[in-house]
Amino acid sequence: MIKQVLLLIFFLVCTNLSAQEKSEKDIFTTTLRYHYGVVMPHHKSISYLINDQISAVELNFGYIPSNEKNWAKLYKQPEIGIGLYHGSLGNDKILGNVTAIFPYINFPLKRGNKWEFNTQLGIGLGYTKKHFDPVDNYQNIALGTKFNAFFKLMANGAYSINSKWNINGGIGFNHLSNGSFSSPNKGLNLLTSSVGLTYFWNGNREKKPVPVSGMKDLENEILLLWNHGIKQSAEIDNHKYYATSLSGSYSIGINAKRRIGFGMDLFYDKSANRGKWNFTPQTSFKDRFSQGLFISHDLVINKLSIIAQIGVYTIYKTKPEKPIYTRLGLRYQLNEHFLANLSLKAHLGQADFIEWGIGYRISKKKHGK
Repeated sequence: MIKQVLLLIFFLVCTNLSAQEKSEKDIFTTTLRYHYGVVMPHHKSISYLINDQISAVELNFGYIPSNEKNWAKLYKQPEIGIGLYHGSLGNDKILGNVTAIFPYINFPLKRGNKWEFNTQLGIGLGYTKKHFDPVDNYQNIALGTKFNAFFKLMANGAYSINSKWNINGGIGFNHLSNGSFSSPNKGLNLLTSSVGLTYFWNGNREKKPVPVSGMKDLENEILLLWNHGIKQSAEIDNHKYYATSLSGSYSIGINAKRRIGFGMDLFYDKSANRGKWNFTPQTSFKDRFSQGLFISHDLVINKLSIIAQIGVYTIYKTKPEKPIYTRLGLRYQLNEHFLANLSLKAHLGQADFIEWGIGYRISKKKHGK
């Protein structure tokens, strides 16, 4: 199930790419990077597993839209593409290696005649052959499944050698986990430095971004969203439990890129008070519900949105793992009213479950606009 859900990411991003009107001025790139770094133990139990540094190679196939597109001009011609990552995890015997494929967006922050500074965001699917097994690999408490979510964030700088080549280097953070679909799921955090080369197949983009003018603020939005997920609460309980949430929110377009908003979540979690040594008595139906209030930020890139939320539980019968929860994810606008959602709900860094769902939106035009 987790493999199919995570592969929806590729549908969301690749559909967004294919929907763009192509131009002869679009630029295509290939980047090869070498990474070297460390695993950052976020649990004492993880630090005992790590006995070596990590290294990896990464291959990116990118597309830079031309300035003829308003959204590309707005984001200073970001590079959008598909990446491949293969590397070690700090313990060859227990953790092995990871091979990941992920769509990414490389946002330009500052661009000059020769230098440019960017930040790259990617999320996709990672495969690890060595995962937890109660008999053959019981020490691997980091990864409970062979397929896991792969998250990538990197700050990088690049120097243009000529119109076809640049050399680049950066510092990156990668996270690998299954979103509590299966336990154990401590996850792994990877910190690396990298160096690489990029080849521009049909010339580089303009040195200075084209000024943006006449772009209207995003419309305000009312959104109703229904999400679903599957989770395992503990290693000693191998049951998979259903979790769902119904969310209502109101967001305000503060410029042509961003919305900020607030809303309310109603959660149902069948695993509430489960996963303990004593599995009885079972939690009553009404005690599996909880309510939360959240604030949100949306970064809108054409039909695709990158969402970030932080919320607090306000009403509950069963005490949640933490009083605060977060949500990071992607949303793709299917048409004027419907959208698809894929996100990770977590409790202060500890994954709760991966959510997938569908929403209905109503745009509200601003007065005087």
